[in-house]
Amino acid sequence: MPPRGSTKRRRGRGRGRATEAAAAAVADALLSLPPEILDDILIRVGIRDAVRTSALSRAWRRRWEELSSLDLCFPLPGDDEGARKGQAAVDGVLLRCPGRVQRFCADLDNTYAGRIHDWLRVISRRGVEILSLSFGDGFPALPSSVFSCGRITSLSLCGCSIPPLPAGFVAFPELRILILMNVRLHDSGEYQLEEII
Repeated sequence: MPPRGSTKRRRGRGRGRATEAAAAAVADALLSLPPEILDDILIRVGIRDAVRTSALSRAWRRRWEELSSLDLCFPLPGDDEGARKGQAAVDGVLLRCPGRVQRFCADLDNTYAGRIHDWLRVISRRGVEILSLSFGDGFPALPSSVFSCGRITSLSLCGCSIPPLPAGFVAFPELRILILMNVRLHDSGEYQLEEII
């Protein structure tokens, strides 16, 4: 006679396999949709959930990396460990996704200071249109690479010091929305603002 709990254990394992098989079937059914619909779904769920779809099935493992446009928003982490994970997440997404970055929003503190210049250079090459950066304390100097983001339509800056305009800078031609909160400008700040818009 088999031990008492053995049939229950076997049934439980069977249910787990059935659930996994059902999830894989749904994921594979989704793959039959046209690529532009899949992109639209993944863009709408946000980058965090889009990355999580890689666990659905083998076919979905790298699907999020092929998105034609990214919408990246990163909140301020609660502690140093969260900040390290946040930096790694931003680096990983920007490294693995060659697509356009439509929107980049981030709440930043001093732990990000060394990375923001690199991120701005990458997203400027990817045609970022909406850029929102909010800094915690100390009015860190915004890297001048922000002025290389020539396709910006909306720029929101909070808690930072805006650097002098680089030589040859000719405004943001597509800029429609400019939000500046608690920012510091250089001595000729009024001319700086005039040149930005």
